[in-house]
Amino acid sequence: MIDIQNLSIRFGSHLVIDNMSFSLERGSDMVILGHHGAGKTSILNWIFGQVKGSGKMIVDNVKISSQTSKKLLRSGVCLVPEEGCVFPDLTVRENLLFSKTLVSSNDPIPTNEGLFKNLHHLLDTKAYSLSGGQSRMLSILMGMVRKPKYLLLDEPFAGLSNDAIDIFMQQLKILKSRNVGVIITGEFDNIQYSEFNNVLSL
Repeated sequence: MIDIQNLSIRFGSHLVIDNMSFSLERGSDMVILGHHGAGKTSILNWIFGQVKGSGKMIVDNVKISSQTSKKLLRSGVCLVPEEGCVFPDLTVRENLLFSKTLVSSNDPIPTNEGLFKNLHHLLDTKAYSLSGGQSRMLSILMGMVRKPKYLLLDEPFAGLSNDAIDIFMQQLKILKSRNVGVIITGEFDNIQYSEFNNVLSL
């Protein structure tokens, strides 16, 4: 379980998140809803040590203090930011292989399911030539190949077609069946929130 207790985030005099607590079990999911500027991204960035705030985080019964990206990756927590994490001058395959090295994974790149199947024909294509939706899918895949216990996805559907979103929702079921906990931010017009195990509204 990833357990967030009494989280508060302030930017100058503006209190963005005020004493918030929530938890997520492995094999479950949560969608964080809220208008632009409500603090959705700030929550994920705090978890991953990218912004300062007060609160306590416990991952699988281990308290994480002074969190850094490296420490969180070792704990099995992976963040895919809204702006993506793709290296444009590398091929799709090279981006995935580089992402795997961050967690010393020797597993082969899966190519026969979900979003992987969607990009399989582009493995040797430079990332700069991908469409916005394809680049977004690659960012998500770069997080998945790190074999996370908890995958944090900031606005994962930005730039994705309805067909790609449907594929992602199927992929989400695969991740949960493999005991991965997933947190997603965003507002979605074409998805029923009842499809998620937990909904957190800001």
